[in-house]
Amino acid sequence: MGATKEQGFFDKKTILALAVIIIGVVVAVIQPFYGLDRTGHIMLGSVIAALAVWMFRPGSGSFTVGGIILFLGGAIAGLPMADLANGFASPSLWLLIPAMFLGYALLKTGLGKRIVFMLFKRLNLSYPKILIGWLVVGILFSFLTPSITVRFLILTPIAVSVADACRLERGSKGRSLIIISAFVVSIFPGTSWKNGSLYGPVFSSYLPQGPMFDMATESAWIKVMAVPWMLMAVVFLICLYFVLKPEQKLTVTKAQITNMYNELGEVSQQEKRTIVTFLIMLAGLVLQNFVAVTTNQVLFVAFAALLLTGVLSVKEISGGINWDIVVFFGVILGFSRIFEASGITAWLAPLLSAMLQPFASSILLFILALYVICVLLRFLDVAQGWIISAIIAMAAPNLYNNFGIHPLILVMVFICASNLFFFPYHQPWLGQVQAVCGEDGWSVKHLRKASILYAALAAVMLVFCYFYWQIVGII
Repeated sequence: MGATKEQGFFDKKTILALAVIIIGVVVAVIQPFYGLDRTGHIMLGSVIAALAVWMFRPGSGSFTVGGIILFLGGAIAGLPMADLANGFASPSLWLLIPAMFLGYALLKTGLGKRIVFMLFKRLNLSYPKILIGWLVVGILFSFLTPSITVRFLILTPIAVSVADACRLERGSKGRSLIIISAFVVSIFPGTSWKNGSLYGPVFSSYLPQGPMFDMATESAWIKVMAVPWMLMAVVFLICLYFVLKPEQKLTVTKAQITNMYNELGEVSQQEKRTIVTFLIMLAGLVLQNFVAVTTNQVLFVAFAALLLTGVLSVKEISGGINWDIVVFFGVILGFSRIFEASGITAWLAPLLSAMLQPFASSILLFILALYVICVLLRFLDVAQGWIISAIIAMAAPNLYNNFGIHPLILVMVFICASNLFFFPYHQPWLGQVQAVCGEDGWSVKHLRKASILYAALAAVMLVFCYFYWQIVGII
């Protein structure tokens, strides 16, 4: 039998991937850039080739393939394996792994669904009350798991159930409002503190060791991020309500939601054990302020508790989470070290500083200019903006030393651009939500309106941040 369009070797994605890979090979072989040596050219070409795989996902679509290309290029360039695999020793990666298993426990046991319906069954539902409910749940879940992927995998299917209970038609504004808002609260509130999402651990790991890294503390993160992102979550939900003001009234009753909760049955032993585990985890996170214990240690204790109590089985270690994503993060967390060891940082950092210098004399102008640049680059950097963040981190010391721009200001601008969701390749979460919800999910045209709204509000929020940061002493 002939290959189908999706299976054929010369499909559109494969052709585009090969074209970009060829560009990477040309950079590695021709070595066209002045000031960058052989090692740097080979690694830069390898990064371009890896990006091609991550961008177009040809063949199996595995992130691991891009990692293999990067490691192969590093071996050819002569970089030590300790530098190439540096990301796999990062504390951020070992924060991700137990966090994903904790989120998996919420999914497996049904505890996540029970928490949502427990809240909603107490409300006489209206659109504003649903949005408020999502916000409360989003904040709560960001404490339970820093994995955004896990949060939306719990919330969006429940949002579909709520929309079905409300008898909202497919493609209606009301259905899209309920599901898009559930997706959004999986992202925004948790960004307010360093370990509420993976943005904090990942970007912090990119910053050079020393003063820059030491400035990205949890307390500094809260000072810079908490008020803006909580405000952003509230303002976005309010504006989204008016942009997608539903034409259908809600007909669901409190009794119907209560019935949906009752259908979950009695609280199982696994749910009870999971609740105890999460209480232990939250207590450990609080104790961080008083004893010498790290977030990684707390999460691994919680992960071990789930295994010892039988909530998670040994077999689920291999299949319970997406290890391809884990490998991807292990690779990109090493970018900062790879760039430094290959000479890319020394070559690129002065160029970045020179490019940004015309804007840096005015911090507000710099913030807005960097946001526009990051937004444009996000249409090329499909690895959720992580390549952009690694590059921005290179310029952090010069920008702070010469213009007093705090590195967490760079983080804020990066996150604003990273959260864009114009197209599915911007956010891997979009495709996963659509796969989970199918035709019962949001309307694409309504999602597009929401994405435009977000991009505009992010720019407005950055202007607000400029004045807010002056008040709290960041600027």
